[in-house]
Amino acid sequence: MIFVTKEKKGDEKKGTSLIFSKTKKRGRFWFSHFHSFFAKISQMKKIRPWLFMLFSCAAAFGASARDFGWKGDPYYSYASFSQILRSEKTITQSASEASLYINLLKESIRPGAILLEIFASPLPYAAAHAKKHNSALYENFDFSSSGNLLNTLTAGEEDPWGASLLIGKIVPFRPQKGKGGYMGIAYSGGLLTAGKKHFNNNVIYDDTWAELEWKIKGVRITRFSKQTWSFRTGLKLHDNPAISDSFYLSLFRDRMDYALRRFSFWHNSSFDVFAAFRKEDLNPIKLQMLLGRNFPRSVKKRGMSYSVSVGILWEGRRKYSGAMIEDNKNPSVQFILRPTIKF
Repeated sequence: MIFVTKEKKGDEKKGTSLIFSKTKKRGRFWFSHFHSFFAKISQMKKIRPWLFMLFSCAAAFGASARDFGWKGDPYYSYASFSQILRSEKTITQSASEASLYINLLKESIRPGAILLEIFASPLPYAAAHAKKHNSALYENFDFSSSGNLLNTLTAGEEDPWGASLLIGKIVPFRPQKGKGGYMGIAYSGGLLTAGKKHFNNNVIYDDTWAELEWKIKGVRITRFSKQTWSFRTGLKLHDNPAISDSFYLSLFRDRMDYALRRFSFWHNSSFDVFAAFRKEDLNPIKLQMLLGRNFPRSVKKRGMSYSVSVGILWEGRRKYSGAMIEDNKNPSVQFILRPTIKF
């Protein structure tokens, strides 16, 4: 509540500075609690208790609308369980893309569902296994004195496996009135993720890591197109002192247009941008940028399509320390290649 009284100009300035001071103190109070929460997570030596906590949270809710899902992908394969705690309004397919994202952000502050997911990275894990246990096979993919095809295909991947719990909104799509042939779903809310081990240069290092982020993601499919997106920002902490804790921002969008053959930034394309900043001083430590081209089949034969993404990965020297700097012989800037088959 604000009371308005007649005051001198000097008194107004004092009152304004007092309010600003209180606001800063509140911000520091919440930030200190936020930091202490993750400090406890970063000190974990074992991840099993946290995985048990994630599963327990999902099982603790009463029976309601439930769903199971899975996806096989060389870079990100997962199995998921979702539970709707209260029904939500469906989203019309005619809604514009910008308004869709804005509405998802607004609605995510009123959680009404949970999503539990277990994921793994098959191709990066296979490349790391080959490098450690079959060096001759791994070296067959060398294309220069400092370049290896497997490293090019897996550059930037860091997490071998993990589990996550999202608390937020799960909203289905519905078609525009009078038009059929649709499917899709959108997710938004807070996400807690935890996992073990860390990839770097196709070497697996001991690490227990945890993330807390706010994200919106989803998939929207019509008769002529398929679009997926994932926008997220958060904090990632590591138990391994040689890996820097960081704040990060990630933007991903992929669209397949089956009735079109041309390429543009918004049609038959994908982009993936990831930026990380060291927690201690906010200096940039990682930047990854990928631009992809989708090659869809016809509307009648839309079961399988192809895509190729190319980009660059930059990692600052402050991202790693100690023995990991000595082990990391990669250049600070690397080329990335991502060929993918999509269903």
